[in-house]
Amino acid sequence: MRTLTVFILLLSGKLCYSQNTLDYYLDAAFENNPVLKENLSRAARTDITANIIKAEYRKPQIFFTSDIFYPPMIHDKDDPDAIGYDVAITDGGLYSALLNIRQPIFNKSFLETNNLKLETEKKIHLERLKLTKHELEKQVTEKYIIAYKYLSQIEFNENIKNLLEQQRDIVRNLAEKGILQQSDLMLINIAIQNMVIELTDLRSTYERSIGDLNELCGLPNFIVKELTVPQISLNAGNYQSQFLNRFSLDSLQAIYNLDVANLKYKPQLNLYANTGVNAIEIPGIQRKFGAGFGINLMVPIYDGHQKKYAGQETLIDIGIIDNYKQNFIIQKETRLKAILNDIKNIDDKIIAYKLQSSNYESLIELYKAKLNTGQINMIDYLNILKSYLTIKNDLALSETNKLLTINENNYYNW
Repeated sequence: MRTLTVFILLLSGKLCYSQNTLDYYLDAAFENNPVLKENLSRAARTDITANIIKAEYRKPQIFFTSDIFYPPMIHDKDDPDAIGYDVAITDGGLYSALLNIRQPIFNKSFLETNNLKLETEKKIHLERLKLTKHELEKQVTEKYIIAYKYLSQIEFNENIKNLLEQQRDIVRNLAEKGILQQSDLMLINIAIQNMVIELTDLRSTYERSIGDLNELCGLPNFIVKELTVPQISLNAGNYQSQFLNRFSLDSLQAIYNLDVANLKYKPQLNLYANTGVNAIEIPGIQRKFGAGFGINLMVPIYDGHQKKYAGQETLIDIGIIDNYKQNFIIQKETRLKAILNDIKNIDDKIIAYKLQSSNYESLIELYKAKLNTGQINMIDYLNILKSYLTIKNDLALSETNKLLTINENNYYNW
């Protein structure tokens, strides 16, 4: 994999306050995100469900049943005019208290099919966890880059403000000597006031950006003074995209869901036994204790072609999943081509802005020297300084856009 490491260097000086890194926010987001925790829990839940199914198909089921049933009859049962249930059916009543046991047998295919379905469900939850984590990484990185852009603009504007304040002291001295006019001093004061307003707006925007970042990462909404420079690598093409795993697993899940549904068409054989009291008359019931066992077989014969229709539904579902897969592949390829083209165009703009910035810095030094000797007026100096600020802001925006575009590229190249 070919890697290009890109640094955004917008600050004129080194950061000197306590700092938080991009990795710090990513770790916090991964730790606190409820969707990640949910998928991890659901993956663990499939293991519990597997134990339940194993108990259903492999373990004996023991249960207690009790019946007291007495059908009343008008007149004696030997009377042909008697009214009530047929004596051959009831022959008195039913009095039972039985301990029963049922043991399924010859059901290996039932257990294996359900386990395959559960294994696929577990993989789906783990795949969703990976996808959610990847999407979260993209979102956190975006918000971090944007917040860092405002932080770098704050530092740069503060440097310009300090420069104007230093220049104001020089202008004041020159105005007192009559070399410059008092209007020049007023103009530079106005420029400093405008910088103060601009810095207030930038700090407010930066604080909101940090608040959004903290909210996404599940952190308390406190303001961090500084962020470290984001370092992002441009990943090369990935032909074994992990995005495609979800489509394969969804198709596999549809197949296994059908297999489990079709289990009801398999013959089911159970051994069963019971012991206890089972009598039709109360007299002599103390001698009606006994035990018995048997075999229960159920063979499905006809269900109105439900099995065939269920298979047709599954084929349609798999076709829908494949359509989404093919559409995603086309979108991914188109998006990546556009992203690489955008990065090239941004790089060209950055080169031009850096060249302009360097020229303006040389010009500012020249204008500063002329201003101090009264060869130019304050308006010309402030205009050139304003143009320099515009170029630096355009450069910062371009470098930010490049990082955001690289982040988007890395999202798709996964």
